[in-house]
Amino acid sequence: MKGFGGKDSSFQVTHNEISEMKAATERPWHIIIILLVALMPVTGNIFLYSFAMSSAGKEWGLTPFWAAVVGFVPLAAKPLGGILFGSLSDRYGRRKVLLLSILLSGISAALSGLSFGPLDFGLYRLLLGIVLGGQWAVTMTLVSEIWQAEERGKAVGVVQTSFPAGFVYASLIAVWASGEFSWRTLLMLGALPAAFAAPLAYFAIRESPLWIRDVSGTGNEGSSYRELFEGDLLKYTVLGTLIMFIGSFGAWLTNPWIPVYLGQLGMTAESIPLLTLLIMLGGLAGYTLYGFISDRLGRRQAFRLYFIGMAGALVLFGFLPSQSWFTDQMGSPAAWIVILGGSVAFCLGYFSGYGTLFAELFPTHLRSRGLGFCYSVGGIGASIAPAATGYLSSIFGLGHSFMLASLVFIIGFLLVQVFPETRGKRL
Repeated sequence: MKGFGGKDSSFQVTHNEISEMKAATERPWHIIIILLVALMPVTGNIFLYSFAMSSAGKEWGLTPFWAAVVGFVPLAAKPLGGILFGSLSDRYGRRKVLLLSILLSGISAALSGLSFGPLDFGLYRLLLGIVLGGQWAVTMTLVSEIWQAEERGKAVGVVQTSFPAGFVYASLIAVWASGEFSWRTLLMLGALPAAFAAPLAYFAIRESPLWIRDVSGTGNEGSSYRELFEGDLLKYTVLGTLIMFIGSFGAWLTNPWIPVYLGQLGMTAESIPLLTLLIMLGGLAGYTLYGFISDRLGRRQAFRLYFIGMAGALVLFGFLPSQSWFTDQMGSPAAWIVILGGSVAFCLGYFSGYGTLFAELFPTHLRSRGLGFCYSVGGIGASIAPAATGYLSSIFGLGHSFMLASLVFIIGFLLVQVFPETRGKRL
């Protein structure tokens, strides 16, 4: 055994073990909050367009269908972002790629408000889609790797509240800017969280210890996407992509059309942003509680509860508010619309489960690739769903289109049972 001046291998092993044990018990909540804020420019700008869609469509001479296509279909570029950023994250580390994604999310938000027409606007939304797929994968990978297994679902769930938080932020901006600023200013204000989060992330976030241990300098940096389609990982990749498609498609059949639906129900233009804000507060509760439910009951059971709840909530939200007997007997229509819509937003909390589930399915050297592929390829559903609702609503009306969307979640309820239970898994 060498002295203090030499390299004592037995001491080195013990020291590493102590460091890992210390890291496993840490709860870096400040990093969780920074990551939450960092995701908000992407999520907020997706939803901000719901408030800007009518004005932008009128300025460009587009029908509601084509206005939805221009704003949401380019988000189908998420697979490119998930594949690209996931690969970069597994190869070069989580921190560097995360910082790049934060900067690009702010740039895409700012440029969307400066667009000259639907063509270049579509390109900026394309960049937004690429960043969304990539930043989510890197963020969820990092959170899963720095948090202890027993409470991983809670930590990931808190970060995932960036989605309803982004929606609430978008609604607040719409309430504040309603009648005062153009739709362009509305979209540009969506870049503010990125300007706030970028310097905080640069100084506060360190590289994942798990990535340093298992990937950096081990030769695993050269792993390829081909491994995701070999052996047991093929099953996980296919199942993960399917369950992501179902969740994103079902959610975005409804989400972007809520302000339009409120208008059809007779709500005034001035009240719609505020009512939407109140509805989205239900999402904050649902996203946050999901992690606690998932850590307590397991990954599969939590998904099943939220999926079946979403199916029921969509049926009620799509049917009851349009019935005169209901609004006449139940008092204030606006209050009941908020309650019913809030129940839909609450059940959207199942999105908090994807990051944890996917992270626990894939090994460290492929984790960002696996998360990125499943989330972004499956997330194509979010890009095509708004246009699908635009088409269905022209035939059945928006309320009945929401009711049809419940069928998607019944399918998801059945599919979840095929997944392995991964609660408490050590990464």
